[in-house]
Amino acid sequence: MNRVTEKRKYERVNLPASSEAYLTDANGKKLGMLRVIGQGGLFCECDPKLFKPGQIVLLRIVDPSEGIDRNMECEVRYAFENGIGFAFEDLDPDAAVEVGVIIGKYYSAEQE
Repeated sequence: MNRVTEKRKYERVNLPASSEAYLTDANGKKLGMLRVIGQGGLFCECDPKLFKPGQIVLLRIVDPSEGIDRNMECEVRYAFENGIGFAFEDLDPDAAVEVGVIIGKYYSAEQE
């Protein structure tokens, strides 16, 4: 997509298939693998029927390789056949740092 017409406020980073980062629901049930992340939200490869657009849900981002295990409130923005896109509601400072760690880890890998 042409960067000039890109409407997103935050840059996104694609996570490789080898990434261990995933999402769970509030009860700890694994939803699927994290595939895209940015400061504004994320995309999870999961069942698109789990949630409806507009819903506010409590999710947990887990990245065992970085020691990240963080609850976050997210709004369901869209569902595709292969997953769901979420926007972060209010990221607290600690959560924002951990999202930044994941972005930094995979951003540098994308640039190589």
